[in-house]
Amino acid sequence: MHRPTLAPGAHSLQLGGNVLHYGSNSLHLGTSPIIASFFSRNKSPAAPVPCTGAPSPSQLGDVETGAVHPSSGVTPPATPHTGRPSLEAAGSGSGALPMHMSGPRLKMALPPAPQGGAQGGAQPPASPLREDAEEGQDVCLPGETASQLGDDARPEEEPLLAKGGKMAAGKAAGPGIGNDIVYGLINSLVGIPTMISFAAIIFKDELYAPRLGQLAKLAFLGSAVHQAVFTLVSTLPFAVGQVQDVGLIFLSAMATSIAGLCTAEGLTAEEALGTTLVTLVISTFLVGMLIVLVGYLKLASLVQYVPLPVVGGYLGYVGFFCLAAGISLACDVEIGSFASWGNLANVDALSKLAPTLAATLLLWSTMKFAPLCAGTRLAPLAPLLLPAALVAIPAAFQVTIMAMGVSRQQAADAGWVLQPTPGTPFWDVYRLFNISDWSLSGVYWRAVVTQAPKVVALFFVCAFGSSLDVAAIQAESPEPLDFNHELQTVGLSNIVTALSGAGLTGSYIFSQTIFSMRAGVHTRLHGWIIACAEMAVFLVPFGIVQYMPNLFYGALLALFGIEITMDWLIHSYRKVARAEFVLLWMTFLAIIYTDLETGIGAGVIFSVVYFAYSYAKVTVRASAVIPARSAVLRGPTERAVLDLMTARLAAVSLSGYIFFGSSVKISDQVMAVARALLAADDDVLEASTPHPALQGGAANSGARRPRLGRGAGEEALWAPGVRERTRAAFAAAPQFVMLDFRMVRGLDATAAQTFGTLRSLLQRQGIELLISELSNANAAALLTAHGVIGPDACRAFDKAEDGVHYCEERFLEVARRHGVLGLPELRVTLAEALATHATHVVSEGTDFAQLAADVRPYFTEATCEPGTVIIEAGEPARTVHFVEEGRVLVAANFLNLPEAQRAVDFPATLLTDSIEWTFQFGPGAVLGASDLFLDCPARFRAVAAERCRTLRLSQAGLHRLTAERPKAAIALVGLLLRTLALDNQHLNDFLARSNAGAS
Repeated sequence: MHRPTLAPGAHSLQLGGNVLHYGSNSLHLGTSPIIASFFSRNKSPAAPVPCTGAPSPSQLGDVETGAVHPSSGVTPPATPHTGRPSLEAAGSGSGALPMHMSGPRLKMALPPAPQGGAQGGAQPPASPLREDAEEGQDVCLPGETASQLGDDARPEEEPLLAKGGKMAAGKAAGPGIGNDIVYGLINSLVGIPTMISFAAIIFKDELYAPRLGQLAKLAFLGSAVHQAVFTLVSTLPFAVGQVQDVGLIFLSAMATSIAGLCTAEGLTAEEALGTTLVTLVISTFLVGMLIVLVGYLKLASLVQYVPLPVVGGYLGYVGFFCLAAGISLACDVEIGSFASWGNLANVDALSKLAPTLAATLLLWSTMKFAPLCAGTRLAPLAPLLLPAALVAIPAAFQVTIMAMGVSRQQAADAGWVLQPTPGTPFWDVYRLFNISDWSLSGVYWRAVVTQAPKVVALFFVCAFGSSLDVAAIQAESPEPLDFNHELQTVGLSNIVTALSGAGLTGSYIFSQTIFSMRAGVHTRLHGWIIACAEMAVFLVPFGIVQYMPNLFYGALLALFGIEITMDWLIHSYRKVARAEFVLLWMTFLAIIYTDLETGIGAGVIFSVVYFAYSYAKVTVRASAVIPARSAVLRGPTERAVLDLMTARLAAVSLSGYIFFGSSVKISDQVMAVARALLAADDDVLEASTPHPALQGGAANSGARRPRLGRGAGEEALWAPGVRERTRAAFAAAPQFVMLDFRMVRGLDATAAQTFGTLRSLLQRQGIELLISELSNANAAALLTAHGVIGPDACRAFDKAEDGVHYCEERFLEVARRHGVLGLPELRVTLAEALATHATHVVSEGTDFAQLAADVRPYFTEATCEPGTVIIEAGEPARTVHFVEEGRVLVAANFLNLPEAQRAVDFPATLLTDSIEWTFQFGPGAVLGASDLFLDCPARFRAVAAERCRTLRLSQAGLHRLTAERPKAAIALVGLLLRTLALDNQHLNDFLARSNAGAS
């Protein structure tokens, strides 16, 4: 997938897609939209830097650290700044600095590209990212390269590519065919030791050692075929597709397993090798077919549902495996488990380990030094440093053994190189399949069938890795990619490779593809050169593997292993949650101490259990006690009763999917709420009793005390002679717990059974359980089956308001039974309303009946039949309506206001029932006063629910009343203001409950 990158113009090293900024304490990790959300440090990505003209070398190096904004979807749009696409191509998550999946690949440093076109461009304003960064973390700001971090004296870098993209720039000002040839050769040179190392990993069992030279040729054949298919089919002219490192461990596990099975059955080495090659070919073919199917059906997102700790643990094992394989190959000892590292404790192994570590250090130092060449005279040589090191190590070894007079055979006998093998024509490779005269009798099919679980896992790993590769390329590509087409290209290359006889899975090599794109490659000649070079290595009649020292392969593998292991087992600590880091290590250790399939299966189980636990916590936290208030607006005394009685009602809002992991904790929380209800009686009564100085004040407020039931509010509950009845009514009032299922997406049978138990527990405590807004049919069926809802069980209400209204009516019924309230008033006169609400604005001894008589001529009386529109939303508000008899329904939709429609044309899909509220007003209510005072169009629609009698006061009538009878006008305004205040208080409580239930 990725090869180490040395990017000029930036103090950075990319290994396996991971950009390490040395000289700072930060590790900026790749561009993976699938797992970006797990590794994000910054919520706001740095914006790309706009410019025009062809890229400079420093610009091209800085692209590696450009922050992107991963989102979701398949085809990403370009950003509005530069045309650089966001990661909306494949995956989800957000953040500027995600980690990418890494693999054992070498990646070349980016060479200086020729200058061309206009240069320059304005620098964007400073970004707050650096201020928000963690201590010790460097962040590339817009217009700033990685090399500028920690080195303010460096010259200002040129902006990145202009809108139109890197490919467009390459075509317009690219260096031409010669450039494509050069970089084709460089990529080929880097790939040679990599393919040999891959062959050593796959065929690491001693049974395959005598044939390793020929088997390495299969790696070159596979890479050549992969590259040819990508060059032909891919939409990217600079695409590099090779044998994929992610699947190596599964291929190696298959080869090792078959060797053991065949040996146990007493089969020959030829039969074991033939069975292995046939298995690898079949596996690669099946993986290719499945990936093509996934791309064709556009199911790419499904293969990405792999828990990150499992992927991280597996890749950590890949790194450990590469490190162990490299040291094992170089030192000629067996290393597998942690304990086996003790095999190095001998003189011969240590004598081989020292030069291996020296070679590893040389490769690592080369990649570290290359970025330092940027901006110096050595910059043109930067791309050649790594190839030079790759040539220098085996060359130095050959010079050393020649100077010491050691023959190649002696070096092989001492374990420094592989045993020489006679040269054979390329077609002899196919004889290793042990198939003669088209007979498959030389294949041990039982061993083939036993590899089925590994093939399934291989598919998911390869598909997942390929998805990451395509997404990472999309992040750097200036033009949107057809994600599913590229995935089908990957599948096709595996199919063709399997048919060629090279059963090695492959995919895009993200690092080399981006490397070639930035180098200005713009023709497919580059890909054909790589394919032809690898095919030439396959066709030569001798194996080049025998001319390379073992320490060379060991150093390469050790470098791969160290980088991958550090990325996933160490550095990921700062990029994932602590629990996920533990799960990652648990998966890694499970693979180490069991086997590949068992360890990955254990990791999946660990992750599922952790998810269940985490989701249960989230679901429980989402449950909250919310205010309980219905949409019925009542008179002051009834409101005071309900204010007192609502301490006997708890409405609990639930959300998410309720399952076995969360239902028990939800039940415990509801029982805690129930215990709080039972224990609150004395506290509520004490808090509700008014101060003695305020008691009895209502009796002296006017010439005629309002009748009970239309009293002045709370004072009426605690008047002498009523106080004890109020206490008795409160003690006798039923208690309710209502579960609001509005935000619940479903529940399982265990949760339904738990709610049944909860109902029984509450019932024994004298608390009635209510259910509201149970819209999920499956959840309703389960609750019915478990006896939670039904005629003899809990009441279920379509809306929470209906449930609260049911409770309120029960409370009022108890209050009337105890003499706290009289019978509901069917008619409230204007005089009674003034006596109730205007006492605060008129003097003592005021005759409210005379005030009503003075005010009455300015009103007009109207009788409304059911369904009559009293107020229409959007019409001019010029009238106040006082309801004497009947009920009125008021509907308010605050996103559909007339003035809002004039300002913003909201989509019709937004105007749903969830934003419309309906309230019920009864006798004594006042409608339209606020809109009249604000001089704005009516903001609600009022319709008669039954035969109503109303008194209407126009704006002109109010003006005449104020001029002619100011004392009466003051009393009327007091009535209007107090009813407005009470209505607003009720609405605030109602909306608070609605918002709490929806949040």
